[in-house]
Amino acid sequence: MIRYLCACGVFSAADAMGHICVKATFYNAVDYVQYLEGKRRLEEVRKVEVEALVDTGATFPALPEDVVAELALPSLGERSAEAAEGVGKVRLAANAIVKIEDRIAESPIIVRPRGTAPLIGVVVLEQMGYRVDPATGKLIKGLPFALNVRSKYD
Repeated sequence: MIRYLCACGVFSAADAMGHICVKATFYNAVDYVQYLEGKRRLEEVRKVEVEALVDTGATFPALPEDVVAELALPSLGERSAEAAEGVGKVRLAANAIVKIEDRIAESPIIVRPRGTAPLIGVVVLEQMGYRVDPATGKLIKGLPFALNVRSKYD
């Protein structure tokens, strides 16, 4: 089932300044691997399409609990985490495959309350090679997994 959640619709045009929203598809990672192995058709992979808020202050992507349930992502329990409000507990779900445009990444998912905005954190942005251009407020494609490592043979 494909569903669109408009996370960025919660902002008025005046409030949207500085907020970057992207269309993202979240796949159940186990289903997706079975598709890659030829054991499942792509149409059988559980997925949800959302409009998500890019949050460069977030480490992992986050989805509302009803979306996590729709993807059938198992719980990994609670973990301590630091947020703007201070240190607290977050619920973590198993890995999902995240697709933005033509790029994919894999990450655990933070479970948020029903009705909250889906978020894209820096882990998947870096895996995909995206960076945020602060001047334009847009995502810029770069090289995924960019490493600044030089060997003695370079």
